[in-house]
Amino acid sequence: MPSIRRFLFFSFCIFNAFADFSPSFNKYLIDNYGKGINDLLARRDIGGHGSYGGGTHDGSTRTSKQAVVLVHGITNTAGTFQGHRHHLLNAGWSDELVRYMIQVVAAFTHRKVDVIGYSLGSPIARKAILGGACVDTGENLGPSLTGLIDTYVSVAGANRGSFLCALPFPGACNMKNGLSCMSEYIKDINSRPRYEGKYIFSIYGPGDDKVGYRNTCGQLCSQIAGANAEFERPGNHDDVLIKTAALQFKLIDQHAG
Repeated sequence: MPSIRRFLFFSFCIFNAFADFSPSFNKYLIDNYGKGINDLLARRDIGGHGSYGGGTHDGSTRTSKQAVVLVHGITNTAGTFQGHRHHLLNAGWSDELVRYMIQVVAAFTHRKVDVIGYSLGSPIARKAILGGACVDTGENLGPSLTGLIDTYVSVAGANRGSFLCALPFPGACNMKNGLSCMSEYIKDINSRPRYEGKYIFSIYGPGDDKVGYRNTCGQLCSQIAGANAEFERPGNHDDVLIKTAALQFKLIDQHAG
């Protein structure tokens, strides 16, 4: 089997992605999980702006390398990460809701996956991995997915909320599932350390203009307790997302910066 790292992008509440899953991955999803799960993950309801990836692998054997699941937030689009996709393609790798995606891709590749969470996508991905009860609906997501994750990388992640939520108010900064550092959701995903994967990293910067650097609770907004390493980089929020691509790939490939 050729050396392939399956690259999967999950489109979460965003726009400007462009494609669909590959025929082989669509077939795998339908055959093993049903058309409902296939439609849920593909997000064809938003046209050409949904999820994409899968390559030519058919799910019957173990891939030679791990899949990479990217989870981004609401301030960027899938198109923003085309440079990341091309980096993987040029390195000889090919391309492939968050919790379902992790479970399905791990089953599809018969091995652990790597996850990169960008911006608001990081706390979302972390809750998907953590599992347990949702703070707003009470729905139980199920057990932790820690055993399915090799490397987790947070990039400019709102892991401890956003500095823009200095005062709690309805909407994005509410005290239930919002980005206030005191919200139940933020407290929940930080209630215990080292569940995100075997290797955990966070990349952030003091110039972040959307998530921020330090929250009103006196914590670093993007910090993850127990991480193997953290990396501060210059520039604004989007600079940290895009200009650290080489570091992101080094961390998932070599587990070192």
